[in-house]
Amino acid sequence: MLQSIAVSLYDQAAQVRWILHAACAATFTLAMTLLAVRLRRPVMRTIATIWWWQLLIALNLVVYFYWREWFVEHTLVRFLGTFALHLPSFAMAPLLRRLRATLERGEEAAARDSEHLGRWAAVAVTTTILFEAARTSWPESASGLTFIVSRVVAVFPYLYALWPHERPVASVSAAPAIQESPLAANAFRLALAIRAVVIGIDLVVRLVPWDPAAVDLLTVFVVTINLVGLVAFGTILLFVALENERAATMKQADALHAAELRDARSQRMQSLGRLASGVAHDFNNVLTVVVNAADEAGRLTAPGTPIREELAAIDAAGRQGMALTRQLLDYARQRPAAQQLFAPADVVRGMAPICERLLAAPGRIQWEVRATSNVRMDPSQFEQLVMNLVANARDAMESAPGTVTVTLTDAEVTEVAQASAQLAPGAYVKLAVADTGSGIPPEMLQSIFDPFFTTKAARGGTGLGLATVQDIARAHGGDAFVESAVGVGTTVTVWVAAMTATAPSDDPATP
Repeated sequence: MLQSIAVSLYDQAAQVRWILHAACAATFTLAMTLLAVRLRRPVMRTIATIWWWQLLIALNLVVYFYWREWFVEHTLVRFLGTFALHLPSFAMAPLLRRLRATLERGEEAAARDSEHLGRWAAVAVTTTILFEAARTSWPESASGLTFIVSRVVAVFPYLYALWPHERPVASVSAAPAIQESPLAANAFRLALAIRAVVIGIDLVVRLVPWDPAAVDLLTVFVVTINLVGLVAFGTILLFVALENERAATMKQADALHAAELRDARSQRMQSLGRLASGVAHDFNNVLTVVVNAADEAGRLTAPGTPIREELAAIDAAGRQGMALTRQLLDYARQRPAAQQLFAPADVVRGMAPICERLLAAPGRIQWEVRATSNVRMDPSQFEQLVMNLVANARDAMESAPGTVTVTLTDAEVTEVAQASAQLAPGAYVKLAVADTGSGIPPEMLQSIFDPFFTTKAARGGTGLGLATVQDIARAHGGDAFVESAVGVGTTVTVWVAAMTATAPSDDPATP
């Protein structure tokens, strides 16, 4: 039955079939190549390359059916023809596999799974040699062997692309996969399945001993299903290309929109910086008058009088305000802050009187200063950290007075703690300010460090305090974190990279 079908049916229909096959392949090859040139995307280039290999297969079979005597009479020509048939099939296998990986896991993940064409060319040479050896050894079965091997080789790239293939966990990046269009990935798997099923049906129809009365019908069926399957494969691949382009375009549009928002925010911050620069300059002049007046009043006041202590506090607060305004001016004018090595414990102790006056009630603030390490930064920036955190703690306890605890300690981050703390291993100075206020709702915790996000809008909050704290901490090798529970209180912890040298300190205890 195999020989009768091969002679009476396939030889009559093969020429028409493969001419139509070549015409379809040429049409899709031209369309995909033009799209690849126009869109310049890896997915389109891969699909265009796949169709060039498809066209080579179709042209090779057309040549075989028109010049069959050359393949039969000349061994070298037959070997080269068989190799030209095997090579495109094996060359398409890694391309189809990579295209599936690109659609399912993104271009970066697919790039890690790339395979070299040389290995598959070697496979094509090996199968060609084995096939020719088998034809020579069993000449009586040459026709059936040719058909079976050609169908197996033809179906291999589609089965290879469909076969589950998981890389070892150690070789895969921890970053999540990016799937631009699940619809395109599902459609591509459907196209692979259609091609595999059509080739399988072709093989089964050729091998099963059907009733001779059904031979004509089967021939028409096989020829039709092969052409329909090829057209369906090309149409689905065209849809995959366009759907992937649509998804990629939408992704780029989202990225462009995000960039525009960042640019608008940057312009808004620049405008705010210019405004703040002008206000800070004028405020610095006002503070200069206050400090000079306090100094002059202190000079005219007799030592030991109660008012002299109040004048000293006014002078200290004014000078600290002047330092903060200078820092704001430096930031607005893009001048780097003055870096110096100092002991943060001394700064915290020096700010204790000002912070206690800020809370306006004795005993509401507790100090635990045990740090001995130095840090390198602008001392006024560290003062700003403490002032912002204490002011936030005061506002959090406005409805129910409580206690603020300021803790300054040395800390060491190890490799084990790095994953949870998001800090590089090393030595740090840790500043923690805890209050017993109302706490922060869980839905707000994710935005608490965002600029202009505030829970105190009704009381004139700007939303820049904690954002400034986090920016300062990150600029000096650390970070800021917040822990809070509604009705219990909030703790803000700031980590700043410590220097190896230690600062002299008479008493690391409470200021």
